[in-house]
Amino acid sequence: MTLPHDYSKLVEYYEVLEEGGADRNSFLEKILKNYKANKVLDFTCGTGVQTLWLTKKGYNVIGSDISSAMLKIAKQKAKDAKLNVKFYKGDMRSSKFGTFDAVITIFNAIGHLSKPDFEKTIRNIGNNLKKDGLYIFDIFDLEYMKKNFITYKFFDVAKEIKDTKLVRTNNNRLDKENGLMLINQETFIQEGLSKPKVFKERWTMQIYSKAQLRDMLKKNGFEVIGQYGIDGSKIKGMYILTVARKR
Repeated sequence: MTLPHDYSKLVEYYEVLEEGGADRNSFLEKILKNYKANKVLDFTCGTGVQTLWLTKKGYNVIGSDISSAMLKIAKQKAKDAKLNVKFYKGDMRSSKFGTFDAVITIFNAIGHLSKPDFEKTIRNIGNNLKKDGLYIFDIFDLEYMKKNFITYKFFDVAKEIKDTKLVRTNNNRLDKENGLMLINQETFIQEGLSKPKVFKERWTMQIYSKAQLRDMLKKNGFEVIGQYGIDGSKIKGMYILTVARKR
């Protein structure tokens, strides 16, 4: 059973805490260009990192997310950038927005789903794709994590933005047999010299091996055409980026 994660708690700091989307974005753009995919559904758009990047590059992108707090920020960013982007509240397991050349779910988004819900999501993504359309997503690599999982409390983020300091620690656990990672995070935010605010969060993330992903996609109407590191290189780190085609 998975435990949900409430992104609204720290939504204003999300992009600072989760910085590192440039490599993903550049490789996404390369894939879409190679397969001549222009109409894109970002099914887990969050604060719009991928949606706005691809829109600026000339792609026709619609953004959707289950979090109203995330969508509010994405919409404001689009307005500030004078970009005409449509955003909708939706659930990747069931929402239907049209027929697209490609659907993306980035930043470990599928990890918040149970295995049955992920399979349901794959089928629904197929319902949003044209024939031979692409599904592109990333997730932690279970085989890598089995060998390299950190078993002690560690500092994940330490940053200072203007007069605000942000420090985040992790103390996670991994069920290697079932691929279920229990995440325990504490985030400390201090503005100037004021008393730090402490946010404690706990949720689970379902992670997969490359073979598991291939099997699940095949079972639900897709064929894998490539699996890569997050920047398109050979897989050697903690992430798998999978490119699949609707059969």
